[in-house]
Amino acid sequence: MKSANLGNMAMLSEKKIYLLYPPISKMERYSSEIGSAGGEQIPLGIFYLASYLRKFDFQVKVTDAEALKLASAEIVSEIADFAPKYVGISSTTVAFHRAIEIAEDIRKTNPEIIIILGGPHVTSNPEHALSSGLFNYGVLREGEITLIELLQALNENKNPNTISGIAYLDKNKKLIVTSPREYIKNLDILPFPAFDLLHDLNLYKPQPSNYKTLPVINMITSRGCPGLCTFCDNNTFGRNYRKRLAENIAEEIKYLIQEFSIREFFFVDDTFLIDKARIYRLFEILKRENISFYWTCASRINDVDYELLKFIKSKGCWHISFGIESGDENILKVIKKNISLERVTEVIKWCKQLGIKTKGFFILGHPTETLETLEKTIKLACKLQLDDIVATINTPIPGSVQYAEALNYGAIDKTDWTQYNYWRPVFVPNGLTKEILLEKHGEIYRKFYLRPRILLRYFFGFFGKGGWRRFLNISKASFFIFKKNS
Repeated sequence: MKSANLGNMAMLSEKKIYLLYPPISKMERYSSEIGSAGGEQIPLGIFYLASYLRKFDFQVKVTDAEALKLASAEIVSEIADFAPKYVGISSTTVAFHRAIEIAEDIRKTNPEIIIILGGPHVTSNPEHALSSGLFNYGVLREGEITLIELLQALNENKNPNTISGIAYLDKNKKLIVTSPREYIKNLDILPFPAFDLLHDLNLYKPQPSNYKTLPVINMITSRGCPGLCTFCDNNTFGRNYRKRLAENIAEEIKYLIQEFSIREFFFVDDTFLIDKARIYRLFEILKRENISFYWTCASRINDVDYELLKFIKSKGCWHISFGIESGDENILKVIKKNISLERVTEVIKWCKQLGIKTKGFFILGHPTETLETLEKTIKLACKLQLDDIVATINTPIPGSVQYAEALNYGAIDKTDWTQYNYWRPVFVPNGLTKEILLEKHGEIYRKFYLRPRILLRYFFGFFGKGGWRRFLNISKASFFIFKKNS
C-alpha cells in the first residue's frame, strides 16, 4: 500500500474534491450476516453531487467504500494520490461512526484538508454530527447548490456564514446553523448522476428476487414525499414533492441504455406512481422511440388504481413494493400512514390478477404496539397475496416525528447510533420488551416464507435464468433471519 502521507497544503488542489460514501459493513448495517444475501444500490446522492460540481470545473473522484469494502487506510491512500483540498463525506446515522473514523485518519495525515459532512445524519442532528470538531462544515438538506456555493466561497477566502444550508463550529466551538436552503424546485436543472465515475457497475444489483435481468440500475425521478408518516425522516428532501419532467427521465433512460447497456430499471422514488399523467407521458415518449425494458418501483397504496396497474404492466413493470407497515387500523392512524387495510387488500389483489409481483414492507414495534397488534400484522402479511415481505423493527430516526415523541410511548436508546439499523430494537413500546420484538421479527419471516405456496414458488424459480444464484441468496437470507431471532 502506498504511503498515507497527504503532503503539504501547497500540493492540494482547490479545484479537486473527493466524495465518499463510508465503508459500513453488512454486519453493521443489518446486525447479522443477512446483508451478504441482500442487494446493493448506487448511492445516487454523491454521484449527483459529482456531476453538478463538474459543471463548475471541479475535478471529482467518487468512492463508494461500502460497495468496494475499503478499509480506512485504503481510502486515505486514495486521497493522497488524488490530492484534493476538499473531502466530502455523506453519512446516514447508522454509518456515522465510520464517517468519524475516516475523518480522524485524514486529520492525522493532513489537518489542512477541509472535510465537509453531508447526508441525513448531519441534516437531522447537526449539533451531534459536528461536535467532534473533525468536520469543518456540514451541508444540510440537498447538497448540490449549497456545496458549490460553499466551495466557491472558501476558494475565494470569503466568509461562508451568508450561505444558506450549512452548519459549522465557530472559533468558540459554538454551533452555527445558517438559514435553511430552499429545496430545488426544478430538478431538471441537475445533470444526470456521474455514472461514468462508478468503479464497477456490476457491484450493484437489487435483492435477489427484485430483478429479472442484468445489468440493472437504480434511478430516481423525484424528490420529496407528501406523506406524513411519523417514522420517516424526510428532512433531506422534505415533504414538498418535486418531479422531473417525463422528457428528462426519458433522456436519462436512453443515455443509460446506450452507454451502459442497461436492461432493467429500479425506480427508487418514495412515490414513483403518484403522478399518473407523468407516467403515461413517459411511456408515450419511450414507445415513440421504440424503447422498452423491465422495471420495478415502490409506491404508496393510495397512488394506484386498477387501470394504472394494467397500463404499467403492459409497459414492463413486473414488481412493486408497497409500504403497509401494520395490520392494525389504529396504529396506521397513529403513524399517519393514511391507508386502510381494505384498500391494501384490494390493491394487492389487483396486482395478483394482473401478474405484477408485490413486496410488502412491515414495521414491528410502533408507538402503542401490543402483542395483539403484532399478531395482527403477522396474520395480515400471511393473508395478503404478497410474493415477498421485508419486516423491520421500528427505529425512530433523528429528524422524524417519532424520534421527538418516542419517550411518550416507551423507552428509546439515544446513545449508540450504530444500532440504528432497523434490525435491532432501540425503541421499546410500553408493555413490550426487546426480546418480544426480536421474537416476533423472526416469527413473521418464518410464518410468511415457510408456507407451501412460497416454498414451491422459490423451488420452481430455481430452474429459471439466474435461479440458482437467487435460490442460494434467498436461502442464506432466510437462514440468518431465523438464526438471529431463534
